[in-house]
Amino acid sequence: MLKFVRPASPGTRVSRRASMRPGAWASSKKSTAVRPDLQSTRATWSRTVFERQPFGVFSLLWCLFLFVALHGTAEAQWRRGEVAKFVDGDTLILDSGETIRLAGINTPEMATDSRPAEPLAHEAHKVLAAQLADRQVLIEDAPQRLDRYGRTLAYLFRSDGASVQEALLREGLASTVAIAPNDHYLDQFFQAEQAAHRAERGIWSVEYYMPASANKVRGGYQFVRARLSRIEIGKKWFVFSVEKDLVILVRRTAWESRFDYSPGTLDQARIAVRGWFSKKKTRATLVINHPFMLERCGIDPQRLCNNN
Repeated sequence: MLKFVRPASPGTRVSRRASMRPGAWASSKKSTAVRPDLQSTRATWSRTVFERQPFGVFSLLWCLFLFVALHGTAEAQWRRGEVAKFVDGDTLILDSGETIRLAGINTPEMATDSRPAEPLAHEAHKVLAAQLADRQVLIEDAPQRLDRYGRTLAYLFRSDGASVQEALLREGLASTVAIAPNDHYLDQFFQAEQAAHRAERGIWSVEYYMPASANKVRGGYQFVRARLSRIEIGKKWFVFSVEKDLVILVRRTAWESRFDYSPGTLDQARIAVRGWFSKKKTRATLVINHPFMLERCGIDPQRLCNNN
């Protein structure tokens, strides 16, 4: 049932459109009161529209609903920030004090008290600053929003919508990282990395970043190529060993939900891995939870394996 608004009393201020007949614009800027003789006319016109064009009105309302819903989703996906400081090639601080770590990539590390800067670390820092020269940034929070240091993991975009991560990857100043569930732009990031890799730009032309053998792991983020020598299938962990030099750990739950092949197929397999290695004495350990970080040489699309 159609409900009508109670007619406004004389002197009540309303919008100019409310005081006009349908299809006509008010000719006077002074008139702001609703004319009593128009109340019944407006009600009759509104009822006629609903009675004659119910589907048209329904469609209009439905389109309006979709627009609001989609617009709201887009707005919720993005937030704006202003950069106060660029820490290194993949970390910055907003003027609000929030520290943002770029999700899905890793760039060379800047110097610390205990070690010098890695090759091209300053170049990556400069490119990040150049990408966001106006200090304005669009932020899309990653599904797993915080890392273990309390930093916000996010995908960053310039004011024109261009991906900051992809720009660093195309310049060869970053490599792709996949840590579930933060793999939203994995395909795009890998394509950008491959373009730089094929062109031998940035890290892909520096000996320091070439895949090392298992007995040459230095610790920290690194690429390694090796042949597996032992596999242990535990209740909680799958353990892949390379002699006494390297252990690769994958949680059983992560393997069963994300890897589409049996761990037994890796027996004596040649592999290439990327990630953050911890090292104790002469033995290195790598923990991964995504198949992108473990490449089966000769089977998976070539990322770090050579053609030999």
